[in-house]
Amino acid sequence: MIITKKRIRSLDLYLGSIKVGQKFYVGISDTEANKELLKKIGFTKGLQPNTSVLPAIIGPVTRFNAEGRQVKRKDLPMETAYRIVEWHWTEWHGKDSIEKSDFKEVPYNRYQRDFISPSSVELTLTATTNGDLILVSPMLEKTGSNDQDIIAAINVVLEIFKQCEIFTEDLSRIITAPIQRLNWKILPEGEMPWKKMQTHLTPLVEKASKGNQPVIENRLETINKYTPDFAAIGDGGFSGYVIFGFKEKNVYTLESIYYGNATYVFGEAWEDLSKKTKAEILDNNLQKARIVHRNGWHDNIEKLLAKKATKTK
Repeated sequence: MIITKKRIRSLDLYLGSIKVGQKFYVGISDTEANKELLKKIGFTKGLQPNTSVLPAIIGPVTRFNAEGRQVKRKDLPMETAYRIVEWHWTEWHGKDSIEKSDFKEVPYNRYQRDFISPSSVELTLTATTNGDLILVSPMLEKTGSNDQDIIAAINVVLEIFKQCEIFTEDLSRIITAPIQRLNWKILPEGEMPWKKMQTHLTPLVEKASKGNQPVIENRLETINKYTPDFAAIGDGGFSGYVIFGFKEKNVYTLESIYYGNATYVFGEAWEDLSKKTKAEILDNNLQKARIVHRNGWHDNIEKLLAKKATKTK
């Protein structure tokens, strides 16, 4: 079965032949003809079996799939929120002047928001027993109560490839092997001066609005001055995120370029963390701490990263 629409809103016309309890996949079979699109969504190392990505954002569906959505609650009283801005001023010392700058917290009123978690559908390249390389979603099951989850997976594929195929559970004949996620680009390990680190991070920072770029760059530079052992830049649907690893302290910080976010602090081994999906990382309270991007952020980062590592017996 092949669906060729921009988006579907109901399963009735497309999965009517699939019974409740039946398992299936959605995806595409012609991966060779879609090599450029596959590269665009995160398969940057070529078409390798048993590799998986959270697709990069190319439209509203993949944006929600990667980032979720905030819904304004106009039925509730407004709340006070805060933004950090770069502030410049001139100090006069007699006839001499000194240009100075700092970061200032500015309050403003806004509607309260409800956060809707992303669907976080990952796509996997996998080879069938006859050697065909296909792209599939995680296995889905029609239960009668999960229509929206299935629609989300189909619409992700439709937005990227303009068509979506439905595969039966016979794909259990696919050669099973551990899945390697391609969601992170690991930078060279070891101490990296900011000027050198900056060359890797500038393309990332430039994705943010110009007004927020100095604030974001300052946060990244602040964390980097504590000499992390390595850094990893998010790819595909993880684009916009940077992990700094401090192995001796067993601290791994996840920093985001997206405004209004926070620095997530993990104590989990990087190898385990990198194998998790975005939903698992952000939605399952795996973090040891969450340092909100507000006044006091620099002090909290110093308390976290300037401390000596705790020796384990």
